[in-house]
Formats: sequence, structure tokens, C-alpha cells
Amino acid sequence: MTRTPVPAGRWRSVRSRGAVAAATVVLAAIVPGADVALGDQRTSAELAYTCAFPAGPHPVKVQVAARFPARAATGAAIRPAEVTTSVTLPEAAVAELTGLRAATTGATTRLTTEVAQNGAAAKALWLGTAPSVPLTSPGGAVFRATGDVPTVTANSPGDLTVTAAGLTLEFRPVTAEGGATDPATLSVPCTPAPGAKGLLATVPIGTASSPPAPTPSTSATAPAAGGASRGTPESAPRIAPPKAAAAPAATAPKCQGDTTDPLALAAYTTGYSNVTKMGNASLIPVFCSKVVQGPNQLKRIEVRPGVFELHLLQNSVGRLDYQGRAQTPPGPATFLTFGFMPTTATMTLEATGPLSIESDLNNTAGHGETYIRAPLVLHISDVKVNGTPLDVGPNCRTTGPVYSTDPDPARNTKDHLVLLGELKKGADTVWRGYSLSRGGPLDGSVTIPPFTGCGVGEDLSPLFTASVSGPANTVKQNQGAPCASGIEDDPAQLCTADKQPTTIPTPLR
Repeated sequence: MTRTPVPAGRWRSVRSRGAVAAATVVLAAIVPGADVALGDQRTSAELAYTCAFPAGPHPVKVQVAARFPARAATGAAIRPAEVTTSVTLPEAAVAELTGLRAATTGATTRLTTEVAQNGAAAKALWLGTAPSVPLTSPGGAVFRATGDVPTVTANSPGDLTVTAAGLTLEFRPVTAEGGATDPATLSVPCTPAPGAKGLLATVPIGTASSPPAPTPSTSATAPAAGGASRGTPESAPRIAPPKAAAAPAATAPKCQGDTTDPLALAAYTTGYSNVTKMGNASLIPVFCSKVVQGPNQLKRIEVRPGVFELHLLQNSVGRLDYQGRAQTPPGPATFLTFGFMPTTATMTLEATGPLSIESDLNNTAGHGETYIRAPLVLHISDVKVNGTPLDVGPNCRTTGPVYSTDPDPARNTKDHLVLLGELKKGADTVWRGYSLSRGGPLDGSVTIPPFTGCGVGEDLSPLFTASVSGPANTVKQNQGAPCASGIEDDPAQLCTADKQPTTIPTPLR
């Protein structure tokens, strides 16, 4: 079988000599579909590549792992899941990055895969993103990139194979001071080593009970947008362009990030606050946080004589944003006044200053901590006691911010809450928990100060102080994966087209 070369990254069709191929391979949009799979197969392929760095070629080890169905029926969408592309750079390649004064770098992988069946073939691009890693480890550096990939649909029986082809690595190096290197990005093309076999998976395709319906986004007579093909319509591969990330749900406020700052993030967060005197948990509605990441600092800390740990430190600042105001959206709360009267109210948290976000990733010990400090004043409005409105006026609020006992004695000033997010590296080398760049759970405990300014004509502040104020009120929040609004590339589809987060978290108790 011969193939006609085509420009990289475009589609091609291949027809067996003397016969028209009976298969049409469709690389569809990444959307939930009626997958037909009888069991799964987990695959892992170790591949050898040669990557053209600026100073010369370097051998690079690549491992591609994924989960495929063990078999599928014609017309069924096959979506590779849990796709991970692990790239190991040798020391010589890392030296080229550190030669740019890079201390850390993240990476984007662009792996071209060939999907073939019954003599017809098409190419699909698998995109992945890898978090930043320090460039000080001996023996090179390892990047583990993850991301969703296109689905594949076969419309005729026969083995369907997926094979790795070309690879491009894109690095975003950062100096120890947190600035960009020169150049700010580095794109490195890689080719399979001579004689390398890049087979990732083989999926047997059986006959379906009825012929598949045509997909709405493709045509039987013309190529779909974003692809190129040759050959008869029956054999030519088709591609449906991926759908744009959906806009946030109506329950989430607008959260459009800064597109001018490459270190800007925008994220949604929600959770519950268990107010002790209320006897129940109050929902903290989904709210928007906008963050500017601070510089990364690598620091070797001597934990005992001659023993050092490598820490990655980062201090960032953030602010709440609800319709241009530094607050959370108003949310309902229920409690008892006079110890027995059911009372409903609307609660809002207003920030009186910026959020401080301090992260310490201990790469040696395999754990990290992020402390978020926020000065938040609690406002109460729209109060009803036993269903009867109670006018508390426009300025019913706590006398100061709700506050936590700060683990840093020098900062234990009782004017801010403290939330802690923890990140731990498992035995399988996978990091789990919270980090600013990926989201996750945050925990804290706060004291609610007395109230002031409540009531019209009479002072109702003591009523709310007795019903709500006090210590030991737990807070549990859940931050969604942020949108890196200042970066154009978004292979993981964490941003909408107008740079709002696509991940809306669910509250945790």
C-alpha cells in the first residue's frame, strides 16, 4: 500500500489498489456520544523520537497510555479515554532550556495519530498539557501531558488501528524570578526514530444491527470543515470540527479573565459554610475569582545537616468579581432568631482587600500547601422572620472581616479568613488535591464577629450577633480548574471563546 504525502496536520485518504475501501473513518467532535464498547483495553506504548532542539537533535522517550474499547460496532463513537503522553527529556535537552535561564517550564504536546481501517486512513491531532516542572533534577525532566482527544467512528467492519506519528513539543519556560525567558516559548518538532513502531491500539469493529445515520456536521459529497480528503465519497475520511467550549451555566456569574496578562487566571469556586449557631450549612453560591500568578521561586531548604529539600514557592494575588464588585453573589441562609423563630436571609461576602495566595510545593517530600487569605465582611439583607419581612436596612454587616487563627503567628491579626489546600503525590507518582493551577478542595474555620448597622428605627444588631456570631464555623470550598485567560492556546478547553472558565465545581460538605 502506498500513500501520497500531504502537508503535516491535514487529513488524507488512502485507497487500496483495484478496490474501493468500504470504511469511512470519522474523527468527530469531542462530545458525549452513544459509545458502544464491549469491555475496555488499556494500552501503553513506549516510543522513541528524535527532537530538533535549537542546538541540535536529541533523543526523547515518549510513553503514550490510553483506554480504548476492547471492540466496537460500526457507527459507534470510539473515544480514547485517560490519555496521557509522558515525555522524558535527556539532560542535554534540559540544558538547552536552562541555557535560556529557565528554572521551570510547562509543556504542550501535539501528537499526530493515524487512524486506519481497510486501506483508508486519516490523521487526528491529540493535544495535551503538562504542568510546570523544575529543571534541576538530574537525569533529565519528565512531563506528563493530559487532555481530551477526538472520537473515532468506523462505518464498516474490520480492525481499526491507531498509530502515533509526528510530535511537536511546545515549552513555556519561566525564570527563577518568575519572568519569561527569551524567547518566551520554544516549539520543538520531533520525528519517530528510524524503525520505530508507533502502534497505540487495535480495535476490532463488528457489524451493527442497523446502518449508521449520517452525522449532521458532515456531508456525503463534500469534505467537512477543517479537513482535506481525496478519493471517492465512500472511502474518504471525514472530520467534524470540535465544538467550542460551552458557555458557563446560568447559575455561574460572568467571569471573563484578563486577556492581556499571560499570568492571569479566572476560576469558579463554591462550597458550604457550617455556621455553628445556625445548626446547618449555608451554601456559598458559585463565585468568580480573578488571579494574577506571582513569580515562581525555587528554593533548596536544609531540613537537617546535609539534607536538602527542593521547594517551588509562588505568591499570587486575587480578587472576587461579581458584576464588577468585589463580593460573592447573594445567597440564601436559614437560621433561628430568639432561639426558636425560623428566619431566612440573604448573605453576601464582601472583600475589603485583595486575596493573598501562597503556595509551597515540596517536590522532594511529595506534598504541597496553598494558603489563601481573604478579608471578607458578612452582609445580611432581605430578612424574614417566620415569613414576615424584617427591615434591617442596607448596612447590616459584621463589625469586621470573618477571621481564622492564622498558622503564621506574625499574621494572626484577626482580620482575614484562612483556607488551606493540600496537594499530595501518591505512590503512583500522581499528584492529587488542591493547587491553584488545577483547583480542588479548600478547608478552613472562621469566627464570625458581632453585627452592626442592622435595623431601621431600632437596633437589631444584637439579635443577629446572638443568632449567628461566634467561633468554630467550618468552611469547605471547591475551586474548579481555572481558565488561563492570558494564554491563547487552550488544548484542554478550560476556557470559553470569550475566556471564561468552563469548569463549574459542585459544592463539597
